[in-house]
Amino acid sequence: MPQPAADIRRTAFRRATELVAALHLPPGTALAATGSYARRELTAYSDLDLLLICPPGQALDSAVKHQVANLWYPIWDAKIRLDYAVRTPEECANIIAENAVAGLSLLDLTHVAGDPSLTEQTRKLVLRTWRIALSRNFDNIIDIAIARWRRSGPVVSMTHPDLKHGRGGLRDHELLTALAFGNLCDAPDLTDQRTLLLDTRTMLHQHARRPRDVLDPEFAADIAIDLGFRDRYALSRAIAEAARAIDDALTSGLTTARNLLRPTTPTSRKPERRRPLDIDVVDAGGSVSLSRNPNLTDPALLLRVAAASARTGLPIHPATWSRLAALPTMPDRWPTAAASDFLALLSSPHHTARVITELDNHGLWSPLVPAWDNIRGLIPREPIHTQTIDQHCLQVTQNCAAHHVAAARPDLLYLAALFHDIGKGQGVPHAELGATRVAAMAATLRLNHHDASVVTTLVRHHTLIPNLVAHRDVESDDAVTELLDAVGYDLLTVELMRVLVQADALATGTWTPTLRAGTAILCDRARARLTGSQPRPPRLDFPSRAGLPLDLIPGPEANNATVRWVGHYLRESIRVLALIAAKGWNINSAEFVVEPDHTRARFTVY
Repeated sequence: MPQPAADIRRTAFRRATELVAALHLPPGTALAATGSYARRELTAYSDLDLLLICPPGQALDSAVKHQVANLWYPIWDAKIRLDYAVRTPEECANIIAENAVAGLSLLDLTHVAGDPSLTEQTRKLVLRTWRIALSRNFDNIIDIAIARWRRSGPVVSMTHPDLKHGRGGLRDHELLTALAFGNLCDAPDLTDQRTLLLDTRTMLHQHARRPRDVLDPEFAADIAIDLGFRDRYALSRAIAEAARAIDDALTSGLTTARNLLRPTTPTSRKPERRRPLDIDVVDAGGSVSLSRNPNLTDPALLLRVAAASARTGLPIHPATWSRLAALPTMPDRWPTAAASDFLALLSSPHHTARVITELDNHGLWSPLVPAWDNIRGLIPREPIHTQTIDQHCLQVTQNCAAHHVAAARPDLLYLAALFHDIGKGQGVPHAELGATRVAAMAATLRLNHHDASVVTTLVRHHTLIPNLVAHRDVESDDAVTELLDAVGYDLLTVELMRVLVQADALATGTWTPTLRAGTAILCDRARARLTGSQPRPPRLDFPSRAGLPLDLIPGPEANNATVRWVGHYLRESIRVLALIAAKGWNINSAEFVVEPDHTRARFTVY
């Protein structure tokens, strides 16, 4: 039975404390802990963060400097990585004043040894300086957090989540605590969520035998058993729920802090401008909200709000969610306007995933797409995926929206992208199950038979082209025939399939030169077979009577005839045209064949 994660941290903390107790501090100084040591979250492979605090204004003579230089040898001899600094209280405060982000670790300052009053003095000065610096450097702190999120991705949706630096991870919980220290927001109790992330990270260090923050599937399987979960998928769902709670709390805290820091001027006290976006939907001060007297009996209002947010990029006002949740449910078959709003929600290359994720977090997405419950937070079994299945489907939809100019029917493309992997995790071929579910959605949206057939075919065969490229000769007629057989010899389906394959591969990082070239060859050859025909000249025989350039053949009907003519060059045809005009005949059709040494023509006249 593996040692519990909490016991591992207690053992690591006890060992560090014993080592620190053996240090001989210079007189009048204090030793404080920061980072994981201060929070009692050390693992067996964590760094030890220590701060030696010297009294204000005290200069270190050569003897004291020599003592400080030799102070850390017991820790180094124990083969523990040490990150230390020697500062006065004023220097600690100056670090926060100059670089608030770098000084975040000082907020955890905890006394370890030496003069406790010096540590307390430093801590009070650090907190006072932090509260002043936070309002001045708030935007910079958030920009650095956003850059971190972009590097590491969200813990909620990544198949290889960064437990420490990812969005919703441990760093975000520490940022929320720092905002609370600055009196800009309240920090809710997230002890259980943080403990789960800490336990997972602790066991990750144990299995990797080194410091590591990214939870890879090969470690997750063993860690899940250690922590009492059924399998790594259950662990991943629990981690996603914990990260979502931390992320939601931080988002709320940032909103509160931003509102508190917003400058109060006569201009800012003016009533907010309300700009109409759709029926009963307005832009109220930079967020999507409801009008003053909306029709709350209209279930399609939810889709209008979501489509407006995706279209404009504006967030949905927090107070709007409770009113949207009280709307009636949508009927089995949606009105045309509601179907259009649903497809508009899928059409943003930048905001579709955000809006749908918000709808899902508030329990409003599953009533629209019931099958979504089966893929929410689902970890894919394929190693090429970097996101959970639900987020992957949203990413593919956004990729399709970014390439909508290449699609004749982008609305059908978006719907197929949203549903292409929705059948995963059910123990049956996911493409077939997904085709069944998108067909049901097509009926809900009132798509006609051809459009429903197109989206169903796209979902059913969305893996066909990559398989043909990987295992067949794309230059062969058999490969093209197999593709055309699958898509029902429909040109629109071929063109949409081409964009869908690219969007899917871009979302997984498998859009290789081989797949790109193979897809182009297959789709180009399929298109050529459906649209291409080699133009051939009409078959025109020479006049039957030798030596005569003109021949008149009676037609099958009365007053109809065929005139055949041969000449040396095209301009010479004016003669036969003059003859037809002189006879008063009307030309029903005319065909010419121009060759290097002669010209032939055939006219149907009446």
